Amino acid sequence: MKTMATYRLRGGGKRTAAHVTQLLGIQPSDVFEAGTPVGSRSATRHEECGWSLRSAESPESDVELVEQLGSLLDILEPVADRLWQLVEAGYWANWFCFLGSHATEHAVELDRDLLHRLLKLPGDLWLDVYGDDEGDEGDR
Repeated sequence: MKTMATYRLRGGGKRTAAHVTQLLGIQPSDVFEAGTPVGSRSATRHEECGWSLRSAESPESDVELVEQLGSLLDILEPVADRLWQLVEAGYWANWFCFLGSHATEHAVELDRDLLHRLLKLPGDLWLDVYGDDEGDEGDR
């Protein structure tokens, strides 16, 4: 199984990713401002700002999702009140999780303690589940 968790904040209008970094005092894993190019070769521009904190650079093998979410919660729980301020100011938040699994692997477990911790912070839980078999790559 491969997993990765990301906490994301986004906002349009006068909302900026720089403001999120300044308010939270946390260095993001990824950041972009509204109006910046989507990719290095793209003429498309971001319509809103984005700020994210990832549990890892890429999906990791043999690391349970509960561990990755827990590590992000350890960083974000101390600034929960500021996260709620951002949401009240018009930013939106979510927990975006990648889950890559072979058909015969075990299920992902999110225990009650973790779910209780997640509920104290803004953002819905999004699970992106995909096959991790070599033959599945064309299906992604």
